[in-house]
Amino acid sequence: MRKVFNSLLALSALAVMGCSGSTSSSYGEIDVLDDADIYDVGDLTEIACDFVVKPLKADGPMDGIGGIKFWGNKAFARSNDNRKLLCFDNYNLYAVLNKLGRGPGEYVYLSDFSYDAKDDLIYVGNDSLICVYDAKTMNFIRKQYVTFDIQNLLNVGDKMLYYGFYIDESRKRESLDDYNATESVILADRGEWDLENHSTILNQHSYYHRSIFGFPQVFYVNPKNMSFCLPGYVNRIVTFDNDSITDVYRFMLASNDSKVLTKYMTEESFEGITTEELSNDYRDLLLDGPYLENIYNIIVDKSTVSFRVNYYPKGLMGESGFTYLYWVRNESGAKAYKSLRIPGLAMDIEPTGCHDNRNVAIIENLGEDAIDETAKMSPLAQQIIDELKKQNDDNPVLLEFRFK
Repeated sequence: MRKVFNSLLALSALAVMGCSGSTSSSYGEIDVLDDADIYDVGDLTEIACDFVVKPLKADGPMDGIGGIKFWGNKAFARSNDNRKLLCFDNYNLYAVLNKLGRGPGEYVYLSDFSYDAKDDLIYVGNDSLICVYDAKTMNFIRKQYVTFDIQNLLNVGDKMLYYGFYIDESRKRESLDDYNATESVILADRGEWDLENHSTILNQHSYYHRSIFGFPQVFYVNPKNMSFCLPGYVNRIVTFDNDSITDVYRFMLASNDSKVLTKYMTEESFEGITTEELSNDYRDLLLDGPYLENIYNIIVDKSTVSFRVNYYPKGLMGESGFTYLYWVRNESGAKAYKSLRIPGLAMDIEPTGCHDNRNVAIIENLGEDAIDETAKMSPLAQQIIDELKKQNDDNPVLLEFRFK
């Protein structure tokens, strides 16, 4: 790994930063990872700490979990089939929101959700409509229309964080060919519906920019982890408050020298580009590699910044597509791992949420198949195996941890 801030990258970073309404910086350098910094396996017992092992309790079999969010002791998890929301209190399943459909009081899809701890309400965003439910009874409360096409939403204190398109931009994107719509990350009062006129813009970028570099991922945001990503030629991890964002980490691959990436170094590079040209460039980018796309599972924990990113190694496209990199930057530098393991367990550990500043992974109950007979059983693996054996109906165990 090396740190760089040459004139070319400086201009690129400044150009990308120019897309934000208000930005300050606490990191002037850019971390550049090369092949020597990328490891096949990261041993969690060595690179992480503060482990919490909790069985997820339920009276019967539990749906598979695709993503989980915590607000204090309350947790809400999307089922793997994106139909239901599993509701937990102190790791105990107490209710399931199951209202997929097109009738009164139903949501059309369940891609993202939020929770209002003050009024004990669940929010489900569908395009420009928010369906609100009582978090105790799962009863439908009301519909709330907003002037925003919601891709993600998240309750943060008395504010709501949104990612998506203002309505006018969304309509033009759907009706006009080759229209490079503007996407936004915004903050607004929780009950505000007129977001076009009453919201604070934290960042904006073009739809074409998202097509190449990916989009801001806000699923991991919570009141104790106020951070998200701004992907680009130079990727940025930022924290935010009520009116601005602050850079805390900038990074890229050492081999970011492909013709496509160089072509799209700045937001202005996308002006005048057609969708056909963009599609061809994206295909070439995947074929060339190496390439990073979409940064998520972002946690800023004091001097440690960690996240997961889609990684396309050079020449791999067409065989098995992308793999993951778990990227960890701390006071000793930055490293990335293609998989996370615990000695004694047979499966990879794949975080799918966060609890404050701790990663959360769901350990599926595979019985004897969960044990890796070829490795020495670590104390952490033994603790997890013991909890899995106690579970009824083969329900899973939850693991929380922090990267060192």
